[in-house]
Amino acid sequence: MDLGRGRGHHRGRAPAGRRGGRGETGRAPVRVISTAPELAAEWDAGRLSGSVIGYVPTMGALHEGHLSLVDLAREQCDLVICSIFVNPLQFGPDEDFDSYPRTVERDLKLLEARGTTVVFLPDWDEIFPGRARTLQDFGTHVSVPRLSHQLCGRTRPGHFDGMVTESLLFLNLVRPDRTYWGEKDFQQLRIIETLVQDLRLPVRVVRGVTRREPDGLAMSSRNKGLLFDARAVAPHIHRVLLQSRARLLDGDPLPTVLAAARDCLTERGFEVEYLVACEEESLTEVRTLDFHAPIRLFAAAHLEGVRLIDNMRVTEVAP
Repeated sequence: MDLGRGRGHHRGRAPAGRRGGRGETGRAPVRVISTAPELAAEWDAGRLSGSVIGYVPTMGALHEGHLSLVDLAREQCDLVICSIFVNPLQFGPDEDFDSYPRTVERDLKLLEARGTTVVFLPDWDEIFPGRARTLQDFGTHVSVPRLSHQLCGRTRPGHFDGMVTESLLFLNLVRPDRTYWGEKDFQQLRIIETLVQDLRLPVRVVRGVTRREPDGLAMSSRNKGLLFDARAVAPHIHRVLLQSRARLLDGDPLPTVLAAARDCLTERGFEVEYLVACEEESLTEVRTLDFHAPIRLFAAAHLEGVRLIDNMRVTEVAP
């Protein structure tokens, strides 16, 4: 892997209209690039100027959760690179790859307004040239098995292997100093943190807190798939977690609290995939609370065909 050295000295060119002077906001227009050589040129230029490089990976269909990571990167870094790439390797055969929302023009406007420096917008062949669009047909797999088979990994076999394989590839291309991941997808976050730690990658993983709608629903690109009635019900997944945490901190037994929470969601029309408590670092499911280690509640449930996930720390109240 080449995560620390430059690759060439020819500066790439962004699409017409994306370079030039500063816009109405006073910020330089975002530079949109689509190839690895262009990305390498941006890295070279950043290093020559002494910039700290921050990287926010996304699959597009951006919401305030993504943009809060961009804001955090802008606070801490000189050059902010955001990627938009819907990764087929992490979608199962019955999942929503084809229907996953794609709103590129809107996303670019949002990123430019938040001061993103560069958007890496590659097509499939740039990332996986000549490869079929499945993990099984791709030559190299990366896996973090001790964190990938529980929680979402139980019902989405191969999902995290596809996610981490593509993520490592992008980290190798971008070569950032810091990369930004949200706590809403906490299992994904812990897998990336473990990947970086185990392989000694020269990048710091920075956590961003879960951003929520005013009614408590965790922001997600998939929320767009909720019809009106389902959207009104969806925040109950957050409310149930809040109520469960309060009961646990009052001393109620964990199995009793979790069973009641699952029943409550089922009564509201959710198809509960899991609602469990896990040790935060190892993601090991627990049956009793140990207040000497961080414990987190994790939930996944389907509501009228839309899969929702959420999580919440139990052993201390989030600031």
